[in-house]
Amino acid sequence: MFFKYLRTWWVHPLLVFVALLLDGSIAFQGAEVLYKMPMAASPYLVILAIIMPLLSGTQDQLSTWNMYGTAFIAGLIYDIYYTGYVGVSMIGFPLMVWLASSIQQYFTTSFLWGLSTWFLTLSAYLIFDYLVFGVINVADMTGENFILFHMFPSLILNIMLYVIFFSLLNWLYNGSRIPDIASYDVASKQLDGRMPLRRRSQR
Repeated sequence: MFFKYLRTWWVHPLLVFVALLLDGSIAFQGAEVLYKMPMAASPYLVILAIIMPLLSGTQDQLSTWNMYGTAFIAGLIYDIYYTGYVGVSMIGFPLMVWLASSIQQYFTTSFLWGLSTWFLTLSAYLIFDYLVFGVINVADMTGENFILFHMFPSLILNIMLYVIFFSLLNWLYNGSRIPDIASYDVASKQLDGRMPLRRRSQR
């Protein structure tokens, strides 16, 4: 009964927005541990939510505009409230949708293959983020320190978040599918027992 009210086209943007809030909450509540200098482990549930239709095999339920538009808007909000530099995530998040789509087409839809796509996509985003902030002279870490104190801790944290949230997100996305009527069995013997049209024609 619950799932009949769900549709992926609105569930996806809603979950991305919730993930944005959770990222901020996790970062704030765990700041003493996650951002204990020189370490900086950032949660990226928002990226997981953005690419979740690809990991759950429900991307066919969404239009291209929905997928990329949601990523673009989420990136804009992320930049305004979290990074303070508009344009980084606004460009980076849609790029990650494209990258995850390119990667996932070679994998089956499962927890472990989804983890592989998630790991590669997040790694690419962290490198993208580091390079962009380096270009605008904001990042002051060496490449070695970036990998050791930011990229590695962030990957560990987000793998843990993937393990915690994947099953729930996968359940929600697959539950929001529009039923495929092509898969229904509409053999004539079933229709005879349900529709009175045949009997009326015989009168």
